[in-house]
Amino acid sequence: MTQAIIEEVRAQASMVESADPWFLDSDLDRMRVLIRLTIEFFHFLQGADLAAAVDDKLRYVCDSVFSGIDSFSLLSFSYRGLRGARSSTLAWDGASTDSIKREFVLMYQEFFRDYGFEQRCRLLLDLFKLHIVFAGMSS
Repeated sequence: MTQAIIEEVRAQASMVESADPWFLDSDLDRMRVLIRLTIEFFHFLQGADLAAAVDDKLRYVCDSVFSGIDSFSLLSFSYRGLRGARSSTLAWDGASTDSIKREFVLMYQEFFRDYGFEQRCRLLLDLFKLHIVFAGMSS
């Protein structure tokens, strides 16, 4: 993991800390996993030409996404139980790798804004949904 990725993961520690009163320790661990995978995926998208991605890098990204699906599912379940939980804002009309990349980058920038916990958690879950669709289309 590069130093930039490590710094971004650390910057998101405040999100995990703010979740502490509502989530179990296992949910906090799941959130850490999704944050790390989201940041890694963003950096993959920024440094890769998706049309000519190296098989090994692409395989690693897809395998990482698939390994995080359990964390995503269980965290989504816990999130839905929160009082201020929000619905997904993703629109699923004709997804392509280019449209996923564009939407992911825009949402990723939103994710780093200073929103309340419920909105940031919703963004994290929606970002990971985009991961899943990308991985499914790419594998």
